[in-house]
Amino acid sequence: MGARALYQPKPALPEDLRDQSMHIVVRARIHIAADGGLRIELIKPAPDPRINQLVLNTLKTWRFFPALQAGKPVASVQDVNVAFDVN
Repeated sequence: MGARALYQPKPALPEDLRDQSMHIVVRARIHIAADGGLRIELIKPAPDPRINQLVLNTLKTWRFFPALQAGKPVASVQDVNVAFDVN
């Protein structure tokens, strides 16, 4: 059984970035340890470093129940897309 997200809030764009029209998708790879700890890497970052930092900071708050193999927690990896659509 794969890891399950227990808590995964969406990032909130700062007010100054909401004034710009944008469609950005950031792809992140989340390495989930057997103890539920996370290591995050951006595999498709946004052109704006502030958005990348926002995504990283938000993903660090996510919590997972680790994947199970033969009833025991094991490390796993999940790729996630974080989209920003502002018109």
